[in-house]
Formats: sequence, C-alpha cells, structure tokens
Amino acid sequence: MIIKSPDPAKTYIYQAPTIYVALFYLLLLAWTIVSVRYMGGKGWVNWFQLFMVAFVFVMTWYFSMGISYKAEINDDGELELTSFRRRIIIHSTKIAFVEGPHLPIGFIRFRLEREKAYLFGIPRNKDLQQILSIILKTNPDIKFKNLYLTP
Repeated sequence: MIIKSPDPAKTYIYQAPTIYVALFYLLLLAWTIVSVRYMGGKGWVNWFQLFMVAFVFVMTWYFSMGISYKAEINDDGELELTSFRRRIIIHSTKIAFVEGPHLPIGFIRFRLEREKAYLFGIPRNKDLQQILSIILKTNPDIKFKNLYLTP
C-alpha cells in the first residue's frame, strides 16, 4: 500500500513552446539535408571522408536530442530536466551557474557538477521565472548570467 504525504511539495513546470522546439529540429534537419546533398554532389573521395562526415552529423544529432524541452522543480529545489534522449534529476544546490541567452529566445545553460545541461527557453516566461526563483531561493550561492528575475 502506498501512503501519500498529506502536504506534498508543490511542483512548478516550464515547457518550451512546441513551435520553438519543432522549428529548431526542422532547421537542423534542413541543414543536414542541404549539407549531405552539397557534399555528396561532389562525390565521396574515400571511405574515411564519408565516415568523418557521418560522424559529425551523428554527434550533432545526438547532442541536439539532449537539449531539454521541459523543466520541473518542487519547493524543495529538486530539478528535473527532460529531453528526447534523457532525463536529468538534480538538486538545485548542485547547480553552480545558470546562463541565459543573449537574445529574447534561446538556450539556458545549467552548469552541473560534471556536465552542462541546456534548456530551450524564453527567459521572460513566467513559469521559467518561477523555476529560476526557486533555484535561487534554494541555492543562494548560484550565479546567474544574462538572466533577470522579475519580481
């Protein structure tokens, strides 16, 4: 039997707009197709050249599928970043640095203990602002760059 706590911690969720995520992957797909057609039109000189080009495309897609499109945090500061490839669950005290995009839309970078995680983000979004303020509340030593929390 599962016993639920009478007062569970409240969860806040930010999800990037679907059009933003879809547009990013469509542009990546178009870049891949144009590049393969352009380079393939010149003819492949040898297998090594073909392997190098394929390796670059596979790695580009692999890391692109790791960009998170959804962030969830509870009042305790446990953050969950969800991407197509994986899910990262980390407490906000383990985040050292958060950097926002230079434009009004872009990627938000979280510097974790051993890696960096990226999130499709619109920094002025109220849900994302709420998540960032909880991160700041649970980890007052964190540094923010290019992100301004609105009161």
